[in-house]
Amino acid sequence: MGHSTNIEDGNHLRTMKKRKFEKAGALTLLRARSQPGLLLARAMAKRGHHNHNLFLEYYCRFQIISTLGEPMDVERTLAVIKKLIRNNFQVQKYSLMLLDESRDELLLRSHFGIPRKNVQRVRYPLDGDIGGEVIKRRRPIYVPDLQKTPSPFSAHWGNLVKRGAFLVLPLLAESGRVVGVAHLFRRQPNSFSDKEIDLLRKLANQAGQVIDTIAVYQHTRELSFTDELTRVFNRRYFNQRIEREIQRAQRYGRALSLIMLDIDHFKIFNDTHGHLLGDAILKQVAEILDKSLRKADILARFGGEEFVILLPEIDKEHGCKVAEKLRGMIERADFPNAETQPFGRITISLGLASFPEDAQTANELLEHADQGLYRAKSHGRNQIGVYEDTTAKFALREPRPFGDGG
Repeated sequence: MGHSTNIEDGNHLRTMKKRKFEKAGALTLLRARSQPGLLLARAMAKRGHHNHNLFLEYYCRFQIISTLGEPMDVERTLAVIKKLIRNNFQVQKYSLMLLDESRDELLLRSHFGIPRKNVQRVRYPLDGDIGGEVIKRRRPIYVPDLQKTPSPFSAHWGNLVKRGAFLVLPLLAESGRVVGVAHLFRRQPNSFSDKEIDLLRKLANQAGQVIDTIAVYQHTRELSFTDELTRVFNRRYFNQRIEREIQRAQRYGRALSLIMLDIDHFKIFNDTHGHLLGDAILKQVAEILDKSLRKADILARFGGEEFVILLPEIDKEHGCKVAEKLRGMIERADFPNAETQPFGRITISLGLASFPEDAQTANELLEHADQGLYRAKSHGRNQIGVYEDTTAKFALREPRPFGDGG
């Protein structure tokens, strides 16, 4: 009985070992058979990740390039870049800064995640700032952990972050010139991978090329509408604007005034002192006029020593006050060799006409302001000729005595 039990126990043990061996063999065989599938799954996952990054790169590039369509405006491009960074890269703090025209300061143009009190400044010097160093090197600077790897450069938002990953990218134009920098911050240290930094670098270059293209376009467009000497608008631009402003005034029932002016006895000044000094007088007059007007007003050089000014939403009464203010500003200004002029100083004569009482079209408004200017000049200059009605009656506004603040 005992012997029989031992035999049964032995058989049972051998059976268990056999089953265990068979199970292990089956698992080994299953692993062997499934290995190509595992390898394929891993390869597909890796490929899928690669395809995702490639798709993201192409998508972002397309979105940035699409801002080159009308209207071509750098603010639109900056808004698109900001949205792409916010939605696709899990960045907690971001800013984009562009170099100013003098190329010695960075201007803050776009940001998110930064407290308002820390972005009250909009201009940042290049010296001692990580953005300046990136511009100098023309390649990204990555600080994996601000706590463990102290940077000699402070973040432009006042170094308010002490720990985390910080990446600064140059925005490169196609020529290789740096047009600005982008700052990206994550709270988690070491959170930017090499592949991600490379992708962001490509997008920063794309952004730099688009921003530079828009800047060149706007500069070229500005030159086509700007008087080369005085840097105010030229006659071509003015002719377009006056038509639009007349239509706008008609549509909304708003007032619109036009001032036409020229420099008194300017030919005498040119003949006496030459055209170079005459050009300096023209530039100074244009600068004084421009600084004395609202941003909504349109100042243009109409030809020679003649200027025109559109005053949107300004009626005749207030237009007269503007004209008198401009006349007094020029009369009181210091000009080189002004004492040789007939009045002993540089002065201007002005003509004023207003919509709707004086004119219904752009041509009528120009014609009546011109008639007012002629009237002012024929009655002694340094005064304002105000067009009164369609019967061509004029009221002359005599200038205040020189030096009384008028």
